[in-house]
Amino acid sequence: MSLVTPLQFSCVQPKFYRGAYPKEINLPFLKTLRLKYIISLLAEPITNDPVIAEFCEKEKIEPVLMQCLDDKSKSKDKVKSKDKDKSKVKRKKKPVPIEYDVVVQCIKFLIDKNHYPCYIHCSTSNTEVTSLVVACLRKLSYWSTVSIFNEYMTYTSSINIHERNFIENFNLDINIEGIKPSDKVSWIIVRSKQHSGKRAQSKQSSTNSEGPPQLNPPKMPLPTLTFHND
Repeated sequence: MSLVTPLQFSCVQPKFYRGAYPKEINLPFLKTLRLKYIISLLAEPITNDPVIAEFCEKEKIEPVLMQCLDDKSKSKDKVKSKDKDKSKVKRKKKPVPIEYDVVVQCIKFLIDKNHYPCYIHCSTSNTEVTSLVVACLRKLSYWSTVSIFNEYMTYTSSINIHERNFIENFNLDINIEGIKPSDKVSWIIVRSKQHSGKRAQSKQSSTNSEGPPQLNPPKMPLPTLTFHND
């Protein structure tokens, strides 16, 4: 039996995979990954699909819902009654279909090395959601702005001003609770506020970063992680 990968499948980091909403034909391939978790950036649990639910139960995979409202499909219904030129204008003005809270939830889950192997996906109508989450994650690995946007456009073919702003302005102070620093995955770098100067950033980037080589520290504002083990 031939194995068929999900559309836009790739490896984000070791044992961390991304791709499109899995179809039944993709399940034999996903089985080979020996997944512990499937992270769904959806409005409803992926287990509402009985085929996926049976697969997860059989393979002892835990589905994790990071809830995103499927606004794009609703907007398409409204656009049908309007001419094509107006629909293009609406597309340019539409904000991104994800909130920072969802990205933070993903980080808090993905920072734990015990949550791998895992697969992350979004819906067929909001295909850029996974790319937005991965782009924000790349900032935690000190990828350059150019590298982040180039990877983003590999999967989306383009990037609009709202998506650029969403990625560039992701610079939250994120509190991590219940996880020891020793359980942190190596590709997420802890950036201390006390060492946020350019020299410290450059040193951390050159020693800890995984991904494309960084000639210079990223110019975008960066998020900060704070561990609370009590």
